[in-house]
Amino acid sequence: MHFNQRNMSEKALDAGVYPSVTVNKIRDYLSLTKPRLLASVLFSAVLGFVLPQDSVITVLPLLYLLLGTALTGGGAHVLNQWMEQIPDSKMNRTKNRPLPMGRLSGNEALSFGIVISIAGITTLWLALNPLTAVIGALTLFSYILVYTPLKQRTVANTWFGAITGALPPVMGWTAARGQLDWEVLPIFALLYFWQLPHFFAIAWMYREDYRRGGFRMLSLFDETGRKTGVQMLLNAAILFIASLAIYMIGQGSMFYLLSAIFLGLGFLAAITLFFRESSVDNARKVFLASIIYLPVLSTVLILERLFY
Repeated sequence: MHFNQRNMSEKALDAGVYPSVTVNKIRDYLSLTKPRLLASVLFSAVLGFVLPQDSVITVLPLLYLLLGTALTGGGAHVLNQWMEQIPDSKMNRTKNRPLPMGRLSGNEALSFGIVISIAGITTLWLALNPLTAVIGALTLFSYILVYTPLKQRTVANTWFGAITGALPPVMGWTAARGQLDWEVLPIFALLYFWQLPHFFAIAWMYREDYRRGGFRMLSLFDETGRKTGVQMLLNAAILFIASLAIYMIGQGSMFYLLSAIFLGLGFLAAITLFFRESSVDNARKVFLASIIYLPVLSTVLILERLFY
């Protein structure tokens, strides 16, 4: 009888423990996909999807785009963390991730990343078109085979990584149109040149962390912040031109133009503060300005397509 009671107690304990372990595992797997960063990727893909459409937005292709992009982008983020387990364990901002903490094994992360990446590209190919799948694959492989290795080799990694980050709206465009057109260039440029001051700000805020991780960022070779400030200003100026180009080719209304000017000048003002005094506080202001600039401007474009 005592034996049976002990077995029943163990089963009750197991019933209470295993569900929580399963939930925690799922949570860790999801965290490997970097949900917040993935949300911005999906948002930019939606932007690329709605821009070339002058009529009613088709919902089903949009849903397939979101699914395929989420799986492909999530897979890229998982594989990136699998490749950077050691550097992540040395950095304060990443040391508590599932892989450095040992909550998931490297093999679990690798398998998960490969499976959802293949599922994402397959979805884009079968549900949309081969061109979108090819660009999705290019986004994936440029992230894990070019950007990720370059982070520990050259400061140029930021410029290469920005190419990867600017491809999701191109995927959206080809999902909607089935072809590449020159009119996609301004939105590609907008995403590309936005990322540079955004990431330069992050690299300045966490420069010591990046040093511990062994990443070669511009901020580590710029004691005064002058080089970083110049790069921020230069790329923000080109960003401003790219935002105006969207209006000039007829993809935005007068309200969009006013929004682009207002937001662009605000972004440049924040960067000017950093250029004058390269402090962590001013870098944070640039970062905050960047995460206001792109979502607001993109939302204006999307709402104009949906309701104007």
